[in-house]
Amino acid sequence: MFGKYATLTDPVHNNTYEAISPLRPELSQLGRTILISGGTTGIGYGIARGFVRASAARVIITGRRPEVVSQAVEDLQKEANATKIDGYPCDISSNAAVEALWDKLKTDGIVVDVLVLNAVAFGPNKSLRNISTAATWEVYDANVRAQLQMSERFYKQGNKDSSETKYLVYVSSVAVHDFNIGNDYPTYALTKLSAQLGLQLIAQDSSPEELQIISFHPGSIFTENARSKGFAEDSVPWDHVDLPGHFAVWAASSEAQFLHGRFVWASWDVEKLQSGDVRRRIDEDPTYLKIGIHGL
Repeated sequence: MFGKYATLTDPVHNNTYEAISPLRPELSQLGRTILISGGTTGIGYGIARGFVRASAARVIITGRRPEVVSQAVEDLQKEANATKIDGYPCDISSNAAVEALWDKLKTDGIVVDVLVLNAVAFGPNKSLRNISTAATWEVYDANVRAQLQMSERFYKQGNKDSSETKYLVYVSSVAVHDFNIGNDYPTYALTKLSAQLGLQLIAQDSSPEELQIISFHPGSIFTENARSKGFAEDSVPWDHVDLPGHFAVWAASSEAQFLHGRFVWASWDVEKLQSGDVRRRIDEDPTYLKIGIHGL
């Protein structure tokens, strides 16, 4: 989890850099409405700040705690120029709450152009055989059902302009391919892997010109959740939150279309991904950087 052992590119990054800067005109989100689940703290808040810097018309953040949502909206609005910040309390583990969120957006005439799926549940810190099926299913509700439900409501919206591309960005995890990382929280690894595959299958049936879907590991970010698990600011060489925050903006651009349906690390250099041997393999191998059985 900590470090850059999956060094698919040279260099790899631990902070933002020019190619993913939200200030680049090519990555402008001007006129777009962005919805970020779990956007009130940590990585989600960093992503929200990235889209504010990219001049989005509206950034909507959700979270479970109404008071935290309100504070995050207030703080983000101080940074925003023309961007409108909205906050909606929503516990994504509740099917009814997710439906109510999208029904409210529809009633208010709000059409989302970019959906960032960031909210997540970690589940118990014990082996899977010692976790009840009921407890496992609670994590599935948040990490799989909710992600698919949010995605469905997103791509079934009434479009402002049906010719405009919709962008779905999924904040995935290293745990989808490194099961040593998933040992401590097995229901987290299990459900993140399941959601990753679900979005991969949706991408398989979607034209990237209509619905572009990209998943990424955000890196090792010192968040409220990391602190609650006993980590400190000097525990490990943390990545800067602007790395996933700005990478998400890049992923919601036409420059990232070649990664449609695939999983990458935010730390990998996007210019290196766009060219050379890595790009050649992406273009030639439809299974590369996707979920599947190794060796077959």
